[in-house]
Amino acid sequence: MRRALLVAALVACAAAVPAAAPASGFLPPVPTGSAVGDGVPLKAYASLSPTVHLFGDLVTARVAVVADTKWVVPSRLRVTAEFLPYRPLRDPMIVRIGSGRFQQLTWTWTLRCSSSPCVPREPPSDKYHVFQFRPARIEYLDTKGKPAYGITANFPAVETLSQVTPSVSAFLARTNGLHWTYRVSPVAAPSYRVSPGLLFWLALGLAGAFALAGAALVGRWGLRFLPHGAARRSGPPQTALERALALVLWAHERGDDVLQRKALERVAGELAPTGGTLSEKARALAWSPDGPADEDVAELSEGARSGAGAEGDGR
Repeated sequence: MRRALLVAALVACAAAVPAAAPASGFLPPVPTGSAVGDGVPLKAYASLSPTVHLFGDLVTARVAVVADTKWVVPSRLRVTAEFLPYRPLRDPMIVRIGSGRFQQLTWTWTLRCSSSPCVPREPPSDKYHVFQFRPARIEYLDTKGKPAYGITANFPAVETLSQVTPSVSAFLARTNGLHWTYRVSPVAAPSYRVSPGLLFWLALGLAGAFALAGAALVGRWGLRFLPHGAARRSGPPQTALERALALVLWAHERGDDVLQRKALERVAGELAPTGGTLSEKARALAWSPDGPADEDVAELSEGARSGAGAEGDGR
C-alpha cells in the first residue's frame, strides 16, 4: 500500500507542475507493461514559472522526466532546451528522486532576458511581448552513447510585460508628465590642487633642464676622446712639430709609453734645426728610464710652441 501511494505521488507531482505540457514523440511500446502507465517506459513534462512577468525578471524553466527503471537507465537520459532570446544564468540543476522502479529527474534553469528583443514595442504592443520557446528534447542513449529514441516536451507561452506599470500609465495619462525620482542639477566645475597651466610650464622647464644636463654630460664624455692639445686649439695641428706635440700629449694621457717615446723623438728631430736645449730635453725625456712626468711634458709643449711661434714671427 505504501509503495502504491509513493508511485501515485510521483506521477501526481510530475503532472501537477505549474503550466506543464505533456511530452510527444516516439516511444517504444513496453510489451509486459510499464509502471508509469500507457505502456511507455517514460513520460516528460515541461513548465515555466511565472508565465507572466515584468521585463528583466527571472523565469524558472523545468523539465521533469518520470521513468520506469526496469526499461530505462536514468543516467542515459539527455535533455536539451533552447530559450532564446532568454539566457540561462547558470548550468541546469538536476534533482533525482525515486523509489523502487520509479525515478523522477528534474532539470531546472533560471532564465533572464534584459536585452532589446524582450522589450515590448509596437507592433504588436508596447505593453507586453509573448514568447514561445522551442520544445525541449528528451533523448535516451543506447550503450554506445547514440540516441535510441526520444520525445519532446512543449513549454507554455511566456508573456513579458513592460516595466511601466498600470499605475504609472494612469499617472501619465492623467498628468501628461513624468515624475522624476532624481533631479538633474548642473555639474560643478572641476577643481585642481595645482593650476594645469602652471603644471605644464613646470614640466616643460624640468624637461629642458634635464635635456641640458644630459647634453653637458655627453659633451664632457666626448672630450675625453680628443687629444689634449687638440681640445685647446681651434683647429687641427698645421705643422709637423705641432702634430708631433699633439701626439706626445695624446700618448701621455693614455699611458702609451712606447708611442710617447717615439713622439718625443719626433719632437726632438723637428727642434734639431733650431738648436737650443729644447731638442736635447725632448730627446732626454724620450730616453728617460722612468718616463716623463706631467709637468715635464707640459713645459716641453709650451716651450716648443713658443719657440715655433717666435720663429714664425721672425720669418
